[in-house]
Amino acid sequence: MNLSFLMPLTLENIARAEKLGYDAIEVGAGWATAPTLGEIEANLSQFKDALVESGIGVTSVAIYGNTIGTPVDEAVDHWERAMRVALDLGCGVVSGLTGRDNALTVDDNLPLFAERFGPICERAEDLGVRIALEPWPGSVRGHGPYRWTNMATTPELWTRLIDAVPSPALGMEYDPSHYVWQQIDHLWVISAFADRIHHVHAKDIVIDERKLAWVGVHGAGWWRFVIPGLGELDWEDIFDALAGAGYQGDLAVEHEDNTYLNERWDEGLAIALGTLRPLVRDYSD
Repeated sequence: MNLSFLMPLTLENIARAEKLGYDAIEVGAGWATAPTLGEIEANLSQFKDALVESGIGVTSVAIYGNTIGTPVDEAVDHWERAMRVALDLGCGVVSGLTGRDNALTVDDNLPLFAERFGPICERAEDLGVRIALEPWPGSVRGHGPYRWTNMATTPELWTRLIDAVPSPALGMEYDPSHYVWQQIDHLWVISAFADRIHHVHAKDIVIDERKLAWVGVHGAGWWRFVIPGLGELDWEDIFDALAGAGYQGDLAVEHEDNTYLNERWDEGLAIALGTLRPLVRDYSD
């Protein structure tokens, strides 16, 4: 298991991974409306040389965006470009979002999902790439009210997505923090979808029970994301569950802790590394 962090692919971030002691980067490559993927394609040779020289790998290429809200041909093309970049960078996982049309019901969104992810997964199978959908439910305003912009969020919806597109290439970028605040058993998710977990995000969460009791689940400010090891998750239990499920993939720190921004960014990544490295070592052993 390689331990990485999610950030754009730059020479600075490759050097950051090497300096901090990470194994790899999960490459944030942007959606079709951003130039990021094109910039990577244009500078691919330089990035590959820097990765080889530093001994840093790539665990996933991440293209988080509204796939359902994008015309079919454009969406499929962007995912395929990301797959080819991933293979060029030595990894076989592309992570992303389903997207969602909130003017429609879930039932009406499912055909839109299949229309796009059917051919996306066919191309993934042809190329030997796996698709890892992030379970982030969508944009928030102060942690509520929620604006749902993703469908791959709950066990019920995961089952329906897999039924709609039964390709073995389709799977999950497991992130326990998103299940916790939805009051879903995050350890049970691992066992229930063991063969569908293609990549893992490490992100912790803190819940303010008194605030929750006051504002309710649809209120604001009763939870926040933190660095792994600074929240409520038992990471040893999570690693044990992943091992029990036979997970053989990689893990990326998704740094969304507002305490460790700007000049403290690397400090947050270092704390995450200190929490996770012993568990990764034991997992690999």
